Amino acid sequence: MKRRKFRGGLGLLLCGLLAAVAVLLTDAAAATPESPSTAGGQLVRFDLRRCLDELPADDVLRYDAMYLVSALQGLVNRDAPRLFTRYLYDVDDFWFDYAREVWLTSSQVEEMHSLPDLLRRFSPYVQGLVLWDPNVPATSNLAATICGVEGWLPARAGSPLFSLESLQGLWPDVKVDLRGKFTGAVTGSAKCDAYVWARDHYLSAGKCHPSLMAYMVDAFTQRPGEPGVRYPSLDNSTLANRDYYIAEKAFFMDLNVWPDETPVDDPGQRPGLDREILCSILKAQYERNEGKCFTTVGGFIPWDQKYTNHGLEDRSKHEPVPGLYKQLGISGEGRAFGNHDPVPTEWEYAAILSAHNAVMDADALGLVYMGNASAWRHFPLRERYEQNPPPPLPDLEQKTYVLIYMGDYDSAAWLQRHVPAFFRDPARGRVPIGWAFNPNLADRAPIVFDYVYRHKSALDWFIAGDSGAGYLNPNLLVGDRLGSGLPDALDLWVAHNTRYYQRFGYTITGFVINGFHGKMPLRIQEAYSRFSPDGVGMQLGFDQPLVNGTPFLRHTRDIYPQAERPEAAADEMRQFLKGEKPRFVIYRWILQSPTMLETVSRLCRERHPEENWEFCDPYTFFGLYRKYLESGGVPMRQ
Repeated sequence: MKRRKFRGGLGLLLCGLLAAVAVLLTDAAAATPESPSTAGGQLVRFDLRRCLDELPADDVLRYDAMYLVSALQGLVNRDAPRLFTRYLYDVDDFWFDYAREVWLTSSQVEEMHSLPDLLRRFSPYVQGLVLWDPNVPATSNLAATICGVEGWLPARAGSPLFSLESLQGLWPDVKVDLRGKFTGAVTGSAKCDAYVWARDHYLSAGKCHPSLMAYMVDAFTQRPGEPGVRYPSLDNSTLANRDYYIAEKAFFMDLNVWPDETPVDDPGQRPGLDREILCSILKAQYERNEGKCFTTVGGFIPWDQKYTNHGLEDRSKHEPVPGLYKQLGISGEGRAFGNHDPVPTEWEYAAILSAHNAVMDADALGLVYMGNASAWRHFPLRERYEQNPPPPLPDLEQKTYVLIYMGDYDSAAWLQRHVPAFFRDPARGRVPIGWAFNPNLADRAPIVFDYVYRHKSALDWFIAGDSGAGYLNPNLLVGDRLGSGLPDALDLWVAHNTRYYQRFGYTITGFVINGFHGKMPLRIQEAYSRFSPDGVGMQLGFDQPLVNGTPFLRHTRDIYPQAERPEAAADEMRQFLKGEKPRFVIYRWILQSPTMLETVSRLCRERHPEENWEFCDPYTFFGLYRKYLESGGVPMRQ
């Protein structure tokens, strides 16, 4: 396929070559077990949920077992898909069945649920242990980095796993023992000493992936302030997600982003030290890839455990979005003992990434779990996927034109979790939908993109979400860049997005987030017009409403429909209508179904018919807004 030439293309190619070399560097020193082709194409499907349920009811034991299985899966699947896990049965089975239908059609499947059997089955990959220090929980992340690079497995020193009789004789030799290695002698913090050592010995040494990192909560207790070490929510532990990053030899980290506080997991350090080390790691990653490409950082601020004020008396006030706990089925219990609200903490983290040429793949609390990505990364995506053609543009009328932004899919975990339900929703195909699936998520969830393009209805379109091919603040790609010292990266951002947008037929960016960093200047609008010519939805303001024919429009409001009272959402949407018709409004919805969209749109028409609602697909919406502006219409109020 011919691709349009763009600046930065050679840099992106170089990053791809560096990544391939990083994955292969240490493989020659490791054993090379048989591939599926030489083993008769046999797959193993391991029932992780059953395995954990059959272990003694011990938080630490089950945590350590899940971590071990995920790391082993990453090693086993590094060069071919061999090992699949079942944990969230509905989601994991859905994607495994689809893979068997369109990809792994002739493979034989061996079902398994015993941890000893799993270790025996893949004994060629069980070559060594890295013992991490429970007194310095950050070393659990160091172990992940080391294991990915060296091909070993992580284990907590003194883990109750070692006491299980069924596992006796199956443990390999200890290759690295991190106990007592980090004391604070270098930085004044044992936690930060650990990350400085890993940065110098693995990242700066060129052993880790040049464009992929993992920001994942370490083994610190999930209930700060309570006795002992507790892990009541393995779904939100990030453990199952680690297989992908271990397979890709990513660097792991978990550090506070604020300059004015000490973190709950390391209260003895001076304020801001975590942030300084985080920035130094991101700077080392930039130097690793020579500034030729963006780095994707998987994971999210662990806002219920660290770095935020989560858990104050008025719990609802500190939810990242109103009603989130109820919507995601999480308790909201626990405390994080920080000073800042969760959303500002997310924005500060996004800002730091942006200033260092990094984007977020944002596996946030409530939907953190994502299994089997180390296998899905081998899925054979087509070179090009086609969108539905834009509908013929109707005449502009005195209506309220509405675009419902169906997000938030800036996380491969959230995407993989919700597509099975939402794409089987009976209302899909009866209402126009712009699904905001960030296209860079295809790196970790290619099977999802193949599925949605194969199964799209005539009323399904795909647009980018936060803030294109990865979540960042584009205003921080130019200028001082928070003092990072990095040069402007705007042309690199255009090249990065162009590659993904062309592959999936994207021409619209549904939501650009600039966090604390103000309205978008004309220079950055012009950059977006190069890869997102049919429209851009904005969190904050911007310089001009129409740039090179690309319409820009700020979102009107975030709306959170509730199943028991959908009419409240319709009334709230009416409340925020201003000015004369025609009007153009964008409402941001998070994790909502086609049935909810059909219901609320009907209620809007029934309860407020005077507004003459028109719920649009994204191409019609932005096309009519462009037409309105070009005919001299007054831009919608920002």
